[in-house]
Amino acid sequence: MEISNKVFFITGASRGLGRGMAEAALKRGAKVFIAGSNAKTGEETLAALQKEYGADNVRFGKCDVSNKDQFTATFQSAVNSFGQIDVMVNNAGILNEKTWELMIAINVNAVIWGTNLAIKHMRKDKGGRGGVIINMSSVAGLAPCSFFPLYAATKHAIVGFTKSWASNPNMPSMGVRLACLCPSAADTNMIHPKPDECLCYDGLMAYLDVVEIIPVSAVGDVFIKLVQDEDSNGKLMVITPGSDSFYTEQMLDPPLVMPKLDTSQDAKK
Repeated sequence: MEISNKVFFITGASRGLGRGMAEAALKRGAKVFIAGSNAKTGEETLAALQKEYGADNVRFGKCDVSNKDQFTATFQSAVNSFGQIDVMVNNAGILNEKTWELMIAINVNAVIWGTNLAIKHMRKDKGGRGGVIINMSSVAGLAPCSFFPLYAATKHAIVGFTKSWASNPNMPSMGVRLACLCPSAADTNMIHPKPDECLCYDGLMAYLDVVEIIPVSAVGDVFIKLVQDEDSNGKLMVITPGSDSFYTEQMLDPPLVMPKLDTSQDAKK
């Protein structure tokens, strides 16, 4: 997909990886609607991005993605502002093992709802223009993670959900593709949890002392590659530290397609 003049809707975009992805898209000529739960931070980010990239190219909407009605209204506000959404990025997420019900609501339920909203809006077979949906997972969604098992469970769920949706045989006629971005530890507030927000806190701190932290800008650049790749449906883009400040980007294989069952009368005999 060509980035210029496309409209991006990004949740959790007031700061962190969401803001980094918004800037990466804006630098390439896109228009971006940033959704965030903190109005003050969101307005500050909006002002900074509008100053840099133009007032007509960025909008902000306060949005608690765990509130289905508010999420729906904010998405519709973005459609009203720009006319359509070409790229949906379900990025909003938290890491807090103590409030795991809220974490599931934000990290899983909201991603499912955001995906459903985007598919309904985008699908060509229902009058849409097609598009791309990027769901934010993590390397914690690909392997066991003792530091925060519940967070890892939410990220595993996103991988399974995205790959399963992408395997739908109707995707070509819908004109929509789905993919996951799976970075390792990135330079955001999420790598600084409080002791009661994760398990094995001392072990996590020791791990973070030795692991290379990926800058937000690197994640933003890889994100753009994932959006641009027309063959990315069902794939996972994994970003891990490499040597000499390079970052390894690994595109994992697309999903296994379930075999079609013969439901004819002859097969049932």
